[in-house]
Amino acid sequence: MKNQLNISFPQSPTTPPRDVPNCNAWPSMPRPVAEMKARYGNAGQFLATFTPELELQAARFMERAYLGKAPALETVVSGYGEDTAVVLLCLLVEDVNNFVGVKEKMPVSRQKELAGIILTEYPVLKVTELLLFFHRLKCGRYGRFYGMVDALFITSALLQFMEERRKEVSRYKAAREKEREQGACPSATGGITYDEYLALKRRKESNHE
Repeated sequence: MKNQLNISFPQSPTTPPRDVPNCNAWPSMPRPVAEMKARYGNAGQFLATFTPELELQAARFMERAYLGKAPALETVVSGYGEDTAVVLLCLLVEDVNNFVGVKEKMPVSRQKELAGIILTEYPVLKVTELLLFFHRLKCGRYGRFYGMVDALFITSALLQFMEERRKEVSRYKAAREKEREQGACPSATGGITYDEYLALKRRKESNHE
């Protein structure tokens, strides 16, 4: 039977629980969460933005994937709830399911378990970094799947990615620091940036609504 991922988009909570006696005492929204919601909208809009098709853009604009303004998983959980973060991860894993030519796919129950492990072990990973990781995974950078889409293979590959991330982030930060010291400005290439691509994507989706 074909593995299917049937998940509805969670809605972002907008009001405090009814059992809170004094709504004026409700804590203010943390800045990263507020910025995330202002940029991407509610949970459904957020999930519609960060789809597997953005993996190529993350790979083409690696510096922005690492150092850009995309939210970390812990911010997604704080702002949209853990269910939204799980849906995001399951969608990325399901895309691998469809990409890899093996007979045994990863079932939804295992996808959710894998998502929980990633949320627990790597809460600081940005969404764009996850897109970059899954792009590299599909490129065969960490090896190939044999016979089945293996959750343990993915978690092992994540360990390798985190080491790559450490080195690459250090290199990009060092380059930025050198530019600041020299007063250099990035040269204009005439191309489109990663953030501009996201803005165009959101504008296009709004025009079709």
